[in-house]
Amino acid sequence: MLILAILSLAAAPTTLVITHGRVADGSGGALVQGKVILVRGDTIEAVVDEKAFTPPAGARTIDAKGMVVAPGFIDMHSHADEEILRLPGAETQIRQGITTALGGQDGDSALPLGAFLSRVEEKGTAINLTVMVGFGRLRREVLGADFRRPARSDEIARMQALAREAMGDGAFGLSTGLEYDPDTHAPTDEVVAVAGAVREGGGFYVSHVRDEAQQALRSFAEVVEISERAGLPAQISHVKLASPLTWGQTGRVRALLDDAERRGLRVTADCYPYTFWQATLRAMVVSKNYSDRTAVESGLVDAGGPDAIRITRFLPDRSLQGRTLTEVARLRGVDPVAAMIDLMRAAPPVNGVDGRSEDTEQVIGESMKEEDVRAFYADPRVMVSSDGHIDGTHPRGAGSFPRFLARYVREGKVVSLEEGVRKMTSLPASVLGLADRGRIAAGMKADLVVFDPATVADRSTIQDPWAAPVGLPYVVVNGQVALDDGVATDARAGRVLRHEAHPPPAP
Repeated sequence: MLILAILSLAAAPTTLVITHGRVADGSGGALVQGKVILVRGDTIEAVVDEKAFTPPAGARTIDAKGMVVAPGFIDMHSHADEEILRLPGAETQIRQGITTALGGQDGDSALPLGAFLSRVEEKGTAINLTVMVGFGRLRREVLGADFRRPARSDEIARMQALAREAMGDGAFGLSTGLEYDPDTHAPTDEVVAVAGAVREGGGFYVSHVRDEAQQALRSFAEVVEISERAGLPAQISHVKLASPLTWGQTGRVRALLDDAERRGLRVTADCYPYTFWQATLRAMVVSKNYSDRTAVESGLVDAGGPDAIRITRFLPDRSLQGRTLTEVARLRGVDPVAAMIDLMRAAPPVNGVDGRSEDTEQVIGESMKEEDVRAFYADPRVMVSSDGHIDGTHPRGAGSFPRFLARYVREGKVVSLEEGVRKMTSLPASVLGLADRGRIAAGMKADLVVFDPATVADRSTIQDPWAAPVGLPYVVVNGQVALDDGVATDARAGRVLRHEAHPPPAP
């Protein structure tokens, strides 16, 4: 009777009711029909039986008949932080159900972090933002242009101090981009030392590994080694096997994670639902000797050859954007290896906003197998991510989460709908330590997604990377409707979520 009395009280303007939907609460448990979700302010106040519910006066009601109501999706590898000050509405993120994004990826982040996060709060944002501190950003700050070497002990100490400062500002841990400059020149010992500084504040480690192609297994093993030696949880970013020489070896990856788990380590991974990647030409050259024809040719062959590499960003000559490397070589009258060397020489990275490294060239390549993506998603430790930008040229920035629901849940039946939702909600929330998000239950923050499991799908393509998905009409962020019948609103209810630095639990 007390609950009924509370639910019958006149509603404040921020009261929202979602009815008639099937609730996927994020736990992986069975869908539940006949429940009403009552939201007051930014919080889920109650989840009650429809038959025992009296709608509060003045409440906004969303009829989710035929739909699934899930917690807001959490993107564990996002580059939304790079554009959030320019595009605070984050439409491509909201339209696919992302309510929380983890930025500061691949070793790159703003610094000082506290100043950046304060600007985001002042500007307002449609999504919740969490961030890592970038190892590469620390190296650039301390080593400057002289980064093609291991750091000295005094330089490591300075990086550790900056990492501790970033943790105090709210960073969730340390990210690396060990395939990229300047991170790639750091030995494992150096990464372990800096990761130890974020462990002191209860952070975790996430890594774009040294090589996602021929040396992928060795690179994944390095993540486990860093986790064990630094004493903190770790995550493999956008796990993939991007070389014909490693296709089909997902069983070895799973065995590596199983072994780590048996030793008491928590090593997880995220994966985006595409077989084509986006990176720089430089990332393909494992030796980082960008003028060595043998090294460049090896990287090009490993990535599927020049026909498989398409230029998506080339600021020195935008007319090359959209062309394959084969086409660029033909235009210039040289072979593809020479063309690749010329392009890398003409388009070095530059310093961008907040001191981040900004690429002046990017490419899309296809060198993964669909069977491997399916196998990774079948692992309960692997969650969904986009690796996307708000206005990026890879379709993953606008379509990853609906694509996962369509291709790997509904059509491929790789996992059940309930497990698919868990991979996008409570699993990433547990890695981040967000105790009040990732589940639908009384007292949780009201980040919610309403989608039609029969029709939800991505529509973004390489040709039209910002196309809106279908079958996902409503998104709620902190109790405010951010996507209303498929249309993004001007709500800026997102928040900067700061990690509260605290000592890790005793081993």
